[in-house]
Amino acid sequence: MNITTIIELENREVENIAGAKLVFIQEQIDENIIETCVECFKLEDSDATLTIEEAMQRVFEQLQQEGVIPPNVEDFSYEMPSCERIRRKNTNELDLPQRVILSFMS
Repeated sequence: MNITTIIELENREVENIAGAKLVFIQEQIDENIIETCVECFKLEDSDATLTIEEAMQRVFEQLQQEGVIPPNVEDFSYEMPSCERIRRKNTNELDLPQRVILSFMS
């Protein structure tokens, strides 16, 4: 029997664990819909970036060290924040998706 575990993390939790900030990009789908998703991670106090895969590997390894993920787990998957949303009149307002999902089977 396989058991799937899902860990839901807030953006700030992922950023703290990875030591890098999420960088979002926006794509205009049509006049009223914008898709927002994560492009990469920017290292704190640096202009260097991490790929999404590198940052999520850091998160996975840290959670394993903390005992949240069992040490025998080798493979994992993740879903980054992404959403389609309706454009608001106030375009200065930040309305970014706030959850990262990490899952594994044991």
